[in-house]
Amino acid sequence: MTVNRIVAAVTTAGSLWLAGADAQAQQTKVRIMYTAVAPYASSFIAKDQGFFAKRGIDAELILAANGSVIIAGVVSGNVEVGTPTPTVFIQALEGGLDQIAIAATNVLPDTSKSGVLVRPEANIKTAQDLIGKKVGVPGLNGLLDVMFRKWLADQGVDTKRVSYVETSFPQMSDILKAGNVDAVVAVDPFYSRILDQKTGALLADYTRSIPQGTIASVYSATSKWANANPAIVKAFQESLVEAIAFSKSNEAATRESIARYTKLPPPVVASLPVPNLSSKIGPQDLKFWIDTMKERGMLTTVPDANKAVAKWMAD
Repeated sequence: MTVNRIVAAVTTAGSLWLAGADAQAQQTKVRIMYTAVAPYASSFIAKDQGFFAKRGIDAELILAANGSVIIAGVVSGNVEVGTPTPTVFIQALEGGLDQIAIAATNVLPDTSKSGVLVRPEANIKTAQDLIGKKVGVPGLNGLLDVMFRKWLADQGVDTKRVSYVETSFPQMSDILKAGNVDAVVAVDPFYSRILDQKTGALLADYTRSIPQGTIASVYSATSKWANANPAIVKAFQESLVEAIAFSKSNEAATRESIARYTKLPPPVVASLPVPNLSSKIGPQDLKFWIDTMKERGMLTTVPDANKAVAKWMAD
């Protein structure tokens, strides 16, 4: 090797080292709060495969006990990004809380199983039989709760005559067995576990009525944080896009990430379908949920969807 080539090689190596050191120095901490379900897999993959890191994001994934604490975590500044359902997100907006959606997590219909499962001893055969009964929901005013109440109303049931108890997914089988509730609103893998353990039986798969392409959850932040960190928001969105593309051709690695962050046993995760992941979001994606919530009397005003969604990458 000539002296010139040696100098060039050393210069190139030095430049690469400095670039790497500079990228590491510019890492921005982003804490993401989520619940133990597979639809948040895009962020799990982006963390594990280094898609966040290579764009300057030092991501920390924080598991929440249930969805009701996520908005509070974001607004309080304990985390930068949360994963609320659209209904919880929209109610937070109406309540005057500083929230903006920066990406979607997944869209419906999903191949994951979901529905209302009833305790066998409760003798519940129809929606009308739920009157006077206690139903465990994963989050009050969350997506599953709102759609369940809509289903009850469509079946002619006065939703005020049913009691709703906030219950975390992992506890649902046990509280059904103990008789603390008469039914639960569940999704896989907890749905399948309840059926396998025979602590509950399917009454109705009511989520199948949701229009195709409807967002099921969002990644949200405060607008204050998003406006102060537009490059990080863009990097976050780009990371999710790359993670979703990765998931389509790397199923084993995708399932490993789901198992790692949901704390579910790998054999359980192996039996589940990969969620219908989708990250792009626009104001129109909130319309179905705003209309549904208005119909259910959950909104007194209509939040401005245009102000509720962050700019999507190059849009």
